[in-house]
Amino acid sequence: MSAPTAPTLPDFSDLRDLPEFPGIPSSRPGMLRRMRQVQAWVNRLQAHYFEALAHFTRTAEEPATVPHEVALALAIGKQAAHQQVELAQALTTRLPHTLEAMQRGEIDGYKAAKILEPTTILTDDEARQVDAVMSTRLAGKDPGGLRRSTNRAVARIDPEGYAGRCRARRVRRKVELIPLDDGMVQLSGDLPVEIGVAAYQRIDREARRRRARDKTRTLEQHRADVYAELLLTEQRGGVTTPRAEVFVYMDVLTWLGLNEDVAELGGQGVIPAWLARQIAYSDNATVRRVITDPDTGQIVSVGRNAYRPPAGLARLIRVRDRECRLPGCYRPSQASDIDHSEQWYAHDGETADQNLVALCRTHHGLKHRLGWGFHIDKKTGRLTVITPTGDHHTSDPPPLHEPRTPDTDESAIDKSIADTSTVDDTATETLAGRQTVTGDRYTESTPRQSEAHPDPSEPPPF
Repeated sequence: MSAPTAPTLPDFSDLRDLPEFPGIPSSRPGMLRRMRQVQAWVNRLQAHYFEALAHFTRTAEEPATVPHEVALALAIGKQAAHQQVELAQALTTRLPHTLEAMQRGEIDGYKAAKILEPTTILTDDEARQVDAVMSTRLAGKDPGGLRRSTNRAVARIDPEGYAGRCRARRVRRKVELIPLDDGMVQLSGDLPVEIGVAAYQRIDREARRRRARDKTRTLEQHRADVYAELLLTEQRGGVTTPRAEVFVYMDVLTWLGLNEDVAELGGQGVIPAWLARQIAYSDNATVRRVITDPDTGQIVSVGRNAYRPPAGLARLIRVRDRECRLPGCYRPSQASDIDHSEQWYAHDGETADQNLVALCRTHHGLKHRLGWGFHIDKKTGRLTVITPTGDHHTSDPPPLHEPRTPDTDESAIDKSIADTSTVDDTATETLAGRQTVTGDRYTESTPRQSEAHPDPSEPPPF
């Protein structure tokens, strides 16, 4: 077998091949452009580095020892060297589109690692499929956004594997006590996502209530105090059930068990269909109807029977946006403000869904800072954020499901009718109307051990 061909690498030994960047631009937009140019070159250099590292690993007589050699050569930790070798091998075999994006200067090694991490459990073919999907989703995403988007692609390409891994992770739940310096410890737990989110929301709500009365402690200090008190206070007469909300978004076909499409937990990302149904069918759940546009998956209404302005309108905005709409912020919309894009008192901005957007308190305040602009396209719902240097950043309301054709819905309805001869007219009309379901409240309770499935002879509860 012939030896691996070495990649063609530029010679940067004397820096003659590096671009020249004369002086610092005088204008702030010019400075921002320069920062982007330099970062793009750094990204390209990193691509060359990982190509060289992959070739160095392939040609080693003992590839397993390469991380040790790299760690010594670069004076870095063995774990960091191992991660670099793993990324280099993946980029040159399983993730070619991600490597090409680095070569174009679009992403750096850290962002590439966020695409790699969720794909390590996939086969080579599945990883390449995810890589191809992600090649169209790189623009404007921060590392957290890339990982979330990659997780979503993994769940769609390998739904059975993703659902199984979620079950396995729940079995490995645990609590750890980690010593820290200066007389402190870190107490942390790996919990099922719906329970952990509900517990945090309970802590956060009580901490904010206390903070409103006691400004001598920070919000973080109040959270830590509430956390400790809840754990150490004896509860007589049984466990106190926290009143916390967790919002799950799923397609009605998934809710009825007619498909296994992933659902989404507000502020946390995708969850498997079985977990979404388990939450939606728990005793403490409330299920609400949401009407979507079948061609785009965009939410258009929360249903006339649930509309009570202004509460109904606020509910529509929070369900539509799911999270703070500023790009890169994932705070759930239920913990965010509902803001007028065009101020009603200054610009005749109407109180309607086309002029409202969910923004967390921090980014709501940012809107009113000097030089910042927030504008909504009333036809598409796209939010455009303009920074003081004139940069434009956009975010679109996320669709609740993939675009559908009538044939897709009819085949699902036919399957439902074939499964039972007593399908209620209301259920059939709900499917035909292309409505979707959100399970929008979950209070901390013991999760059911067996998956809950709806009775196909019963209509949806709305």
